[in-house]
Amino acid sequence: MKTLKVKNYILTGVLIFSLAFSASAQQEAPLNSSYLSEHGISPKILDAAASVLLQEGSFIQNLEIEIDNTSGKEHLKTQIIYDPSYKDGKDIRFVIEQGEFSKPELKALKKAIEKSHKLSRLSRKNLYDESSLKLLSNSQDQMVFGFRYSKNDIEPELKDIKKYKGKLFLSNGVLDKVELTSDSRLSGGKENFKRIVHFKKADNRKGYIVSGIKESYDTKNGAQNLTFTTADYKAPDGTDITWEGKSSQPFFEKDVAIDTVNVTLGWVLPIFGKPATKLGYGLPRPVGLNVILHSQDDDLDFEGISVGFGDGDLADLSSLFDLQNSNIVQTTTTYFVRPDVWIFPFLNVAGIFGRADNTVAGDFILDEEFRQGIVDLAPFLGLDPSDIPQALPLNIDVSANIIGGSVTLGGGIGDVFFSGTYQYIRASVEEANTTTNANAYVLMAGYRFPNNLNIFAGSMGQYYDSDVAGFFELDSGDTLRYNVNFTPTTWNAIMGVNKGFGKHWDLMVQLGVGGREQLTAQLGYRF
Repeated sequence: MKTLKVKNYILTGVLIFSLAFSASAQQEAPLNSSYLSEHGISPKILDAAASVLLQEGSFIQNLEIEIDNTSGKEHLKTQIIYDPSYKDGKDIRFVIEQGEFSKPELKALKKAIEKSHKLSRLSRKNLYDESSLKLLSNSQDQMVFGFRYSKNDIEPELKDIKKYKGKLFLSNGVLDKVELTSDSRLSGGKENFKRIVHFKKADNRKGYIVSGIKESYDTKNGAQNLTFTTADYKAPDGTDITWEGKSSQPFFEKDVAIDTVNVTLGWVLPIFGKPATKLGYGLPRPVGLNVILHSQDDDLDFEGISVGFGDGDLADLSSLFDLQNSNIVQTTTTYFVRPDVWIFPFLNVAGIFGRADNTVAGDFILDEEFRQGIVDLAPFLGLDPSDIPQALPLNIDVSANIIGGSVTLGGGIGDVFFSGTYQYIRASVEEANTTTNANAYVLMAGYRFPNNLNIFAGSMGQYYDSDVAGFFELDSGDTLRYNVNFTPTTWNAIMGVNKGFGKHWDLMVQLGVGGREQLTAQLGYRF
């Protein structure tokens, strides 16, 4: 008898071990594949679970809302119509019974739908994190997979998705549902969030559609339960899709008057932005605010200097100096803010507001004949000839308030991008009582790498006013007037790198070489 029990224990142990070994073997991911592809499931399924608008085609969903708060229970219903070909920028319509919603409720519903789905079709990559997909359990008739969504490649309007923890259920090899829960509080104070997304196989096409959704959460105003039921679905080519359990029952009573309300998706700007994104173009956020630090050293070639006092004529002093061999360097450090907006997907306009600190330093070499004449006259003037300098040093510090703007035309092919920028700046130099104008042209091309990393190179041309006139008030009360003519370096080479952090922040560093040495650092935030 004891021997029989021992044998039973051994057999039980072997059975448990074999089951455990079998289960552990099943935990291993498929070779050169993934769990989803092994079961004929597209990653778009998980995207659709997060945002139903990420489905292909057009559809109608019946939505019933149950609100349980301190004032009692309330039951509302609406029908959501999504057709991507209907009015770019107004992709969603929803139908309500007249008088069913109060004005505040209608406004809140419209805002909730817009916030939930705004820009949701802009993502070029899968929303879910492929590396997070794990097999959680495997029974005879059901497999359960766990997954998370990406922390980086999700639009700010869909930031709640980053907090979702998901489970995907297969029943007898067929996709059944996806469950989403949240680890922490969501926007709007939502807590205890849970969403169950049901899928059905299409009868007349391959693939799945979202057949229904049950969502629940708590807020400070009470509990809310939402039930979505797909009433109609059309493939992108217009084919009507049928599936098991599709209902043909009308959602509203026949004798009830209804209203249709449009919901704007995405920003109004850029103009034609929605068609561009639907064609697969990735666009930046439309409005930006950039803080920029720019420093450059520029060799100046002086061509003429004239001075005069009061209202008298200016005297040309150019012949007193060897301007061709004089070495004058202008060092400029500029601090400014640059708000910008994309008017069209290919056209950006910006304003420039800031301040520049300038130092002009170097030596004005005296003309040799002029200097020799002074040397010859030195004994008669009571001067030591050896004290007559070869050059007159120049060191002037001035500040300027700057204001201006820029226009950029840009585009791209695949991961290669290119742009051309025209920039105008007007600088008011208080110390010198003058205003100068500068025009800059920037041509560049670059390449987009993964993880929002871009490199670029190109050329920059700067053109200043070649004649600068102004005056200084002297301590004696007289006015010293001047006119200086110079030629700055025009074109130089530029190169740089830009790194985006999520969808909002980006950092750019740019170097300029060749005649004009430059360093530019820019921190930007896009809305």
